[in-house]
Amino acid sequence: DEEILIECIEKILPERREDLMTLAEKWRREGIEEGIRKGIEQGIAKGIEQGIAKGIEQGIEKGKEEAALNALQKGLDIETIVEITGLSVERIEELKKKLN
Repeated sequence: DEEILIECIEKILPERREDLMTLAEKWRREGIEEGIRKGIEQGIAKGIEQGIAKGIEQGIEKGKEEAALNALQKGLDIETIVEITGLSVERIEELKKKLN
Protein backbone atom coordinates (compact mmCIF):
# COMPACT_ATOMS: atom_id res chain seq x y z
CA ASP A 1 0.00 0.00 0.00
CA GLU A 2 2.63 2.48 1.10
CA GLU A 3 5.05 1.13 -1.51
CA ILE A 4 2.45 1.43 -4.27
CA LEU A 5 1.89 5.05 -3.30
CA ILE A 6 5.64 5.71 -3.40
CA GLU A 7 5.97 4.01 -6.81
CA CYS A 8 3.16 6.11 -8.25
CA ILE A 9 4.64 9.32 -6.93
CA GLU A 10 8.14 8.33 -8.14
CA LYS A 11 6.79 7.95 -11.65
CA ILE A 12 5.33 11.42 -11.48
CA LEU A 13 8.22 13.08 -9.60
CA PRO A 14 11.38 10.93 -9.89
CA GLU A 15 13.62 13.73 -8.59
CA ARG A 16 11.71 13.75 -5.27
CA ARG A 17 12.53 10.12 -4.38
CA GLU A 18 14.64 11.07 -1.35
CA ASP A 19 11.91 13.35 -0.02
CA LEU A 20 9.40 10.53 -0.45
CA MET A 21 11.58 8.09 1.46
CA THR A 22 11.95 10.63 4.27
CA LEU A 23 8.18 11.13 4.29
CA ALA A 24 7.55 7.37 4.31
CA GLU A 25 9.96 6.96 7.24
CA LYS A 26 8.20 9.80 9.08
CA TRP A 27 4.83 8.11 8.56
CA ARG A 28 6.26 4.80 9.74
CA ARG A 29 7.75 6.41 12.85
CA GLU A 30 4.49 8.25 13.60
CA GLY A 31 2.58 4.99 13.23
CA ILE A 32 4.91 3.25 15.67
CA GLU A 33 4.67 6.14 18.14
CA GLU A 34 0.87 6.13 17.89
CA GLY A 35 0.81 2.37 18.47
CA ILE A 36 3.01 2.72 21.54
CA ARG A 37 0.87 5.59 22.87
CA LYS A 38 -2.35 3.62 22.41
CA GLY A 39 -0.78 0.57 24.03
CA ILE A 40 0.28 2.62 27.05
CA GLU A 41 -3.20 4.18 27.33
CA GLN A 42 -4.84 0.77 27.18
CA GLY A 43 -2.40 -0.59 29.76
CA ILE A 44 -3.09 2.29 32.13
CA ALA A 45 -6.86 1.90 31.71
CA LYS A 46 -6.63 -1.84 32.37
CA GLY A 47 -4.43 -1.24 35.42
CA ILE A 48 -6.88 1.29 36.83
CA GLU A 49 -9.78 -1.09 36.21
CA GLN A 50 -7.96 -3.94 37.96
CA GLY A 51 -6.94 -1.66 40.82
CA ILE A 52 -10.52 -0.55 41.39
CA ALA A 53 -11.76 -4.14 41.32
CA LYS A 54 -9.05 -5.20 43.78
CA GLY A 55 -9.88 -2.27 46.07
CA ILE A 56 -13.57 -3.16 46.07
CA GLU A 57 -12.74 -6.79 46.80
CA GLN A 58 -10.47 -5.79 49.70
CA GLY A 59 -13.13 -3.42 51.04
CA ILE A 60 -15.75 -6.17 51.03
CA GLU A 61 -13.36 -8.55 52.79
CA LYS A 62 -12.53 -5.92 55.42
CA GLY A 63 -16.25 -5.32 55.99
CA LYS A 64 -16.81 -9.03 56.54
CA GLU A 65 -13.93 -9.15 59.01
CA GLU A 66 -15.27 -6.14 60.92
CA ALA A 67 -18.70 -7.77 61.07
CA ALA A 68 -17.09 -10.98 62.34
CA LEU A 69 -15.15 -9.07 65.01
CA ASN A 70 -18.33 -7.33 66.16
CA ALA A 71 -20.18 -10.64 66.25
CA LEU A 72 -17.36 -12.23 68.28
CA GLN A 73 -17.47 -9.35 70.74
CA LYS A 74 -21.22 -9.89 71.11
CA GLY A 75 -20.58 -13.56 71.89
CA LEU A 76 -21.94 -15.17 68.73
CA ASP A 77 -20.62 -18.64 68.01
CA ILE A 78 -18.15 -19.21 65.18
CA GLU A 79 -20.52 -21.32 63.04
CA THR A 80 -23.15 -18.56 63.04
CA ILE A 81 -20.51 -15.99 62.10
CA VAL A 82 -19.33 -18.24 59.25
CA GLU A 83 -22.92 -18.41 57.94
CA ILE A 84 -23.43 -14.65 58.22
CA THR A 85 -20.09 -13.45 56.81
CA GLY A 86 -19.01 -16.24 54.50
CA LEU A 87 -15.55 -16.16 56.10
CA SER A 88 -13.79 -19.43 56.83
CA VAL A 89 -13.70 -20.93 60.31
CA GLU A 90 -9.91 -20.51 60.26
CA ARG A 91 -10.15 -16.79 59.48
CA ILE A 92 -12.70 -16.20 62.23
CA GLU A 93 -10.50 -18.06 64.70
CA GLU A 94 -7.58 -15.82 63.67
CA LEU A 95 -9.75 -12.76 64.27
CA LYS A 96 -10.85 -14.16 67.63
CA LYS A 97 -7.20 -14.47 68.70
CA LYS A 98 -6.70 -10.78 67.90
CA LEU A 99 -9.47 -9.91 70.35
CA ASN A 100 -7.81 -11.77 73.22
